[in-house]
Amino acid sequence: MDEILRELQHLGLTEKEAAVYVASLELGPAPVQDLAHKSKVNRATVYVMIDSLVDRGLMSSFIKGKRRFYSA
Repeated sequence: MDEILRELQHLGLTEKEAAVYVASLELGPAPVQDLAHKSKVNRATVYVMIDSLVDRGLMSSFIKGKRRFYSA
């Protein structure tokens, strides 16, 4: 796991971006709360990391019912 995080950082992601991205890969489509718990990154920070990853084309979002889900 640490090797994957290091490689993503080597490719230009920050430590927290890499953690959120890997959590998203592991969980599949998930709400921010689940991504924050899995990645051990503060929920408010996860929103910022998701925005950055969406800008890079690495994540997307969709609404299901009343909840927004994010996916790698």
